Amino acid sequence: MSGTDAFNNDWYFGPSVIALGALSKRLGRPMAWFDRVSSSLSIDALPEKIKSSDLNLVHEAIQCQLVPGQWGRFWGKDSLQYAPTVWTLCAAAPTFDEILSSGARLSLLDSSAFIFSLKKDSETASVTIYPVVALTEWQHLMLVQQLALGFPRLVGHQNLVRSVVLAGRPQTIKQLAACEPSACRELIGASEVVFDRAILELKNPTASESWEVIARSVIEPLMGLRLKQQSATYRVIKALADHCAAGAPLDMVSVATALHTEKSTLRRRLKVEGQSFSRILAQFRVQEAGLRLLKADDFAQISRNLGYQSVISLKRLLKDAGKMAV
Repeated sequence: MSGTDAFNNDWYFGPSVIALGALSKRLGRPMAWFDRVSSSLSIDALPEKIKSSDLNLVHEAIQCQLVPGQWGRFWGKDSLQYAPTVWTLCAAAPTFDEILSSGARLSLLDSSAFIFSLKKDSETASVTIYPVVALTEWQHLMLVQQLALGFPRLVGHQNLVRSVVLAGRPQTIKQLAACEPSACRELIGASEVVFDRAILELKNPTASESWEVIARSVIEPLMGLRLKQQSATYRVIKALADHCAAGAPLDMVSVATALHTEKSTLRRRLKVEGQSFSRILAQFRVQEAGLRLLKADDFAQISRNLGYQSVISLKRLLKDAGKMAV
């Protein structure tokens, strides 16, 4: 999706960037730009977006100081004490399920380069991370470790996670905790963390109605403003994720209706961004099919769920994307 990089690869001075800056400083490698920004006396002085070069510099400074396993330990334990994530920002909700549901709506606090999607059934709740553009390997790992290692720590149940997929690859919790980003290669595969819903439905002993109201009154307006600022490409991918979670159609008419616009208008806006609905839908189908095929090999059912009339169409798409050996 190279035509959308300028629109969808932004990171903000949000929870993840703050956490990375704080970690770099604790490791003895403070970033001048981070100290300058974080010491601003006015919220108006904070930058709306973070340069990708600055973000990579923070990661490089951290990576050269970490010992094996320390990256996972930070997101699984230390970040709860020293720096925020979108999940800790929602920690005042009445139940753990509501913490997860609230946090899953907040991907735009961190970046417009990916989208969270929440799916629930009677036994599980799953958060899927759909990259809008290819993310570097360390960004994938950071997001998944926050969720699969940090959130269970917040809940206080280390058996909360049932399964993990990191950029299209299954991981055990032990593997994830020990994992270090070995390269800055870019990956477009989706990630997913599946939780035990029975544990999530337990009451949150640290719930605070007043703190939840304060957090919501600050966060919700910012999220609404950021969503209005997003490209048509981002809005289409978010609509596809929402439709997929709800079992709704993935066709262009349905997505345009959800976005309160006409099909022709949506097509025109995507063209301005160097994109097309068919290209965006193909990427989303590859991401979603990759996750579903890890759980079942029922090509017929997966094809129908993704809006195909035949299995052949899905197999051809996956073959063209290099996702399936033939």
